[in-house]
Amino acid sequence: MEVSLDIHRIGICGIGQMGAAAAVAFKRSGYEVLLWGRNPDKLQAVQQTLATLEDWMQSHVGPSPQSGGVIQSVHDLHPVDEQADLVMDCIAEEMDQKVDLFQRLAGCRMRGAIFITTTSGLSITELGRRSGCAEQLVGTHFWNPPHLMPLVEVVRGEQTLDSVMDRVCELIESIGKIPVRVEKDVPGFIGNRMLHALWREAIYLVECGVASPADIDRVARLTFGLRLAAVGPLENMDLVGLDLIETIHQYLPAALCNDPKPVPALADSVARGELGMKSGRGFYDWSERDPQSLIDARDSQIVHQLAYLKERNLL
Repeated sequence: MEVSLDIHRIGICGIGQMGAAAAVAFKRSGYEVLLWGRNPDKLQAVQQTLATLEDWMQSHVGPSPQSGGVIQSVHDLHPVDEQADLVMDCIAEEMDQKVDLFQRLAGCRMRGAIFITTTSGLSITELGRRSGCAEQLVGTHFWNPPHLMPLVEVVRGEQTLDSVMDRVCELIESIGKIPVRVEKDVPGFIGNRMLHALWREAIYLVECGVASPADIDRVARLTFGLRLAAVGPLENMDLVGLDLIETIHQYLPAALCNDPKPVPALADSVARGELGMKSGRGFYDWSERDPQSLIDARDSQIVHQLAYLKERNLL
């Protein structure tokens, strides 16, 4: 397959948080964007989301670095299939739906367009094999909130062409993001493997009665969480000394949770309908908490921390 590496028009499929944020990022970098959604009413409603994101970026990040970008919303997939140089899938995290979408984009496949799937951990290799675009496909994992988080994991499938991997990394850089190449298609890629190990242990500590959810969160935020943006885990191990780490690993890993299934405390909460903020209760009672204030504080902290890291050349 001869793949076209000349990218001017990007087809984004999906109008959730990720699709909207990606559309604004590409527009700000001068690309033409075809934003596709199945539902015309939801496609109309997302216009306010796009405007809000653009205003936020203008106020907190600055003017668009490139002119000429435009977002055209479409509820027919044909314009994407006929015109897109690159297709970015931002639909639900469900393999069969993604396969169906890519199979419908036969024109893009035949033209040698590049395919990107946004996923937190689905197999890029399987998606490429089942949809017929294995050489043209890479995975990208944007972190939430996607309009703020600077890093994107770029994931190679077993048959992904080197030229496609290189071009997508260039594309990610062109919208002001930092690409990290994930050279092996493993479940969860890099970040989610580390994050879910932390989450599993935190849930296990609650289940064992070691501390309250609030105190476990406090330990994470005010100890290792404070230094992670400046010093990564492997750097920190070098600072501590690998001999000391090796000594601790003689006994501590055996005491950690290694359950291959959801920890019972998590499964029981879900069975009770305690799903977190969206249901009013999870590890916390959200009935008298303001989720938006927590989200605003999180976003403000990210903005300030990124400014500091840029100033110190730590990005």
